Formats: sequence, C-alpha cells, structure tokens
Amino acid sequence: MNKKGAELSFNVIIIAILVILVLVIVAAFFAGGVTKLINLIFGTAPDELSTASTTCSTQCSIAQSQSENTIKNSGYCKKWFKFDEDKDGNIDNDIEGNVKRYYCFQSPISISCPGVQDKCEPVS
Repeated sequence: MNKKGAELSFNVIIIAILVILVLVIVAAFFAGGVTKLINLIFGTAPDELSTASTTCSTQCSIAQSQSENTIKNSGYCKKWFKFDEDKDGNIDNDIEGNVKRYYCFQSPISISCPGVQDKCEPVS
C-alpha cells in the first residue's frame, strides 16, 4: 500500500492553490485594488452619498421624537460624513488640511428636517 502518488498530488494541488493566491494578491496590488480595500477596512474611504442620505433621514425621524433639550445632540445634528466631491481619489480636506465634515443639513446631503434642523448648532 504505497500512497506516495496520492500524497504527491495533494501536495501539488496545495502548492498550486498557494501560487494562484499569491499571484492574485500581487495583481490586485498593482491594479490598485489593495489600496481601495485597505481604505475600506480602515475607514479612510469616502462615504457614499446614498448611504449618508438614508442615515440622515433615519436620524431626522429619531430626532423629531426627542425632547427639545436633546435635539441639538441628536445624530441628525452631530453625525458627519466625508466625501470625495472633486473625484480626485482623495477625501476632501478643508483649508487647514483636516478632513472636511459634511453634516446632514449641508450640501451635498441636504436632508431637511423640520423642527430639528433649526436647533442644530452651527458647525465651524
């Protein structure tokens, strides 16, 4: 019962799978896919406008049911998003080089929230 032939084929299959995996990773790296993946994993990728709009609409509904004292600290007033409006591949920065914050009531999101929006404190 000599099993060396079967063992050799399993070894070859495992090595072939590892080689293919390494080639895919190297190809993705050179294609820029790894950079995008790392940005998504570590939160440095810009937010999607549709996701921001949905989140702000939900936060507006929640804030409208809150008391007057807690509205200014609601998610609608405090949650901010980051975008790449100029489509240069980088998150937009303000004049000082900090990440530019886009709030629910500001463009490009611009979700109106009657009874809440006017209570949000101005953002610098």
